[in-house]
Amino acid sequence: MGYVKAKSVPSLLAGLICGVIIILTGLNYTAHDAPYVALLVALVLIVLMGRRYLNTRKAMPALLIVVLSLIVAVVQVYILLCVGNGTEHWF
Repeated sequence: MGYVKAKSVPSLLAGLICGVIIILTGLNYTAHDAPYVALLVALVLIVLMGRRYLNTRKAMPALLIVVLSLIVAVVQVYILLCVGNGTEHWF
């Protein structure tokens, strides 16, 4: 959205980088580090887009990204605490 609205190349690059990381993580989610990577990306987006929202007070796209990232972060914490990161073996 940042690129579409303001022709912001940094927004385009940041979106592409985050998107590629999440797509690659999602393709191999059974890897032991995938929940940590997803949580890290969600936390980075919460901080960066939260700061942007506080500075601009514009809900789109910053607040939307914060809300969606919060949902992802909660799900990843649940997975790590209740399900485990996949290193446990069920014998």
